[in-house]
Amino acid sequence: MKRSQLLGRTLRETPLVPDPWTELALRAALIRFINGQVVFLPLGERAIARLKILLGSTHSPAQEIRLGPGLVDEGWLEFLHDEIQSYRQLPITLFTRRTVKSIEPAKGLARPPWRRAMQWLWMSTTEEDLRNYQGQWIKGVEAAWSEIGLAPRWSEWRLNEFGWSYVHESGPNEMLSCTTCSYIGRSEAAQFRRQSGVEENLTEMTPIATPGADTIQALAEMLSIPEAKTLKALFLTGDEEQLVLIVIRGDLDVSLPKISDVTGIRSLRAASEEIIRSGGAEPGYASPIGLEVKTSMEDEGLLVIGDFSIEHGVNFVAGANKPGFHMRGVNYPRDYVVTLIADVALAKEGDGCPTCGEALMATRGIFLGGWQRLKASIRYTSDEGLDRYTQIGLGTLFLEPILSALLAEHKDDQGMIWPSRLAPFDVYLVELKCPQEAEKVAREVEATGLSVLHDDRKVSPGVKFTDADLIGLPIRLTVSRRSLEQGGVECAVRGKSVQQIIPLEGVGETILAVFSSVM
Repeated sequence: MKRSQLLGRTLRETPLVPDPWTELALRAALIRFINGQVVFLPLGERAIARLKILLGSTHSPAQEIRLGPGLVDEGWLEFLHDEIQSYRQLPITLFTRRTVKSIEPAKGLARPPWRRAMQWLWMSTTEEDLRNYQGQWIKGVEAAWSEIGLAPRWSEWRLNEFGWSYVHESGPNEMLSCTTCSYIGRSEAAQFRRQSGVEENLTEMTPIATPGADTIQALAEMLSIPEAKTLKALFLTGDEEQLVLIVIRGDLDVSLPKISDVTGIRSLRAASEEIIRSGGAEPGYASPIGLEVKTSMEDEGLLVIGDFSIEHGVNFVAGANKPGFHMRGVNYPRDYVVTLIADVALAKEGDGCPTCGEALMATRGIFLGGWQRLKASIRYTSDEGLDRYTQIGLGTLFLEPILSALLAEHKDDQGMIWPSRLAPFDVYLVELKCPQEAEKVAREVEATGLSVLHDDRKVSPGVKFTDADLIGLPIRLTVSRRSLEQGGVECAVRGKSVQQIIPLEGVGETILAVFSSVM
């Protein structure tokens, strides 16, 4: 490929961007932004194409399907209800390429408005089969990371969803990492150890007048108690206006993503006072005490989710569902019921690691993809003629975030240092006033199967060498009067200071050997 014909010019300066990898991608002519959307230029698209090949080659064969845009993870299974009928069709592995809309605000190349995803869906009849495939899939992805020099950390991302996060201070995602062990999780999903209250005997539940104490802070100040001795009641509604009550210790905050994962309710928001009263509670003085609560997700009544923290303490102060009054000595499950108990609290820096108990530290990272168990299942007929339901797992890898991690990991002050498996081209050929000789070298190198970006532009040598370092292809060849006088072509490996003269005779095979040595 002639550099003079390649779309995309390198940049010496870039607009203000949120992170160093987006800046490098702009400067090295990999991408541009138009109206907030990422546009991949030829160099960037060639790198993405090689990334697809690498990730696809690490897994066992799967049947590829094509899905339309906008389908959520469970939604794309709807058509399989009609296609999968019998145990004879299972297990089955499906593969698809999708474009997924980011739920969170866009932030640079690592979290664009739309991300390209590669997904593998595994459907089996047994839990054991699903675990085996999960292990194989994870092993394959880990092999790919090793091959391209990435070491992302296995992290907790959502309920029943774990994946790889590349830790970097400029990453778009807030995370919490243990200072002692290997635990790391997205802030909204991270688990933590809740501190237990002082052991004491249960007291009777009694009402107490608390006029004007309609917040946890005001209540704690009025009664001269720590916020950890109170219970917070938060009413939320979602897309279908279903009302849910969260009960959590007063010193903790809730995580809306955790609540969505537990309940399946999306677009959660605070309920209005009118809706709260319709559920039998009093705004500012609410609690589950005396309310008609669902005993299971299928029953009638109010859906109440209790955080694990309600079991880490006794004799709480909670709302009396009466203006100006609270109740002392409130204990679970003696005085109220919940539909279920789950982890819905927001972890924060300094909380105890769920694995070892040491303090969690705030950090940032890029989520590259991961594995999750889908709640959805498909009914099929077993070998005994009975109705059974499939076990389904979904593996997802996001291409733009992975490219961002590569740009962050493999660079120096001059520009990119591409891993040989993913470089847009294998060789950057600098032509310095020797067009015929350079063209001959390019042909001989390409004849070996290597791809060459031939810089034939009418610009200064300094510009060509600067661009060669910025774009960062594995090998740089220079054809000049000086190199020819020295007996051949100057060869340099990106990221290394050693240069050598390669004889013109057999130059293609020699360069192929050099390239193979840096793979």
